[in-house]
Amino acid sequence: MSDFWNGRRIWWGIAGIAVVTAVILLIAPEEATLGAGIRSVYVHVALIWVGLAGFVVAGLLGVGLLVTGYERLYPWLRTIGWIGVGFFAAGLAMSAVSSKVNWGAVFWQEPRMRSSSTSLAIAVIVMVAMEWFPWLRVRGLMMTAVPLIFFWLTARTKLVLHPGNPILTSNSVAIQATFVGLFVLVGLAAALLVWRGVKRDA
Repeated sequence: MSDFWNGRRIWWGIAGIAVVTAVILLIAPEEATLGAGIRSVYVHVALIWVGLAGFVVAGLLGVGLLVTGYERLYPWLRTIGWIGVGFFAAGLAMSAVSSKVNWGAVFWQEPRMRSSSTSLAIAVIVMVAMEWFPWLRVRGLMMTAVPLIFFWLTARTKLVLHPGNPILTSNSVAIQATFVGLFVLVGLAAALLVWRGVKRDA
């Protein structure tokens, strides 16, 4: 079993997830307004959600590290945090692609785009700065702040072009199921990368 998780087969697993994701995107339902352009939104949302989930999980581990000082939590916190950064950055890049596809241009000053970029920058700064502090509880406190800052910035951001919640506002069960399905698949790929990263550093 350890050979599976520590060998090349894990990359075959991720490749398989990518293939299934591509198939789902090909057969995914279109949307009345966006048409086929919704496929870029599917990918954008899945990546952003997984990145945000990574921030939340790393933040919860930060709480645990702050309270207990248990050093074995830190490799998980660090790995999940960086993978969360990677997926969130990919989701932000996909947001630019989606903007170009659906709106004809990338509006970098759009409030949600700006707040997401700020959140990503803060997450990167925290992840780098954590390594400067030898105290585990301080590192935990710093990571705890990342998801809190994200939700605070999001809550105070006005919606201009970006919809509030494209999933819950959709009347199509098929569209909702596609969003959720892609989130699960991308999340599984992220989980495999986390496991690989932690075991490699162990």
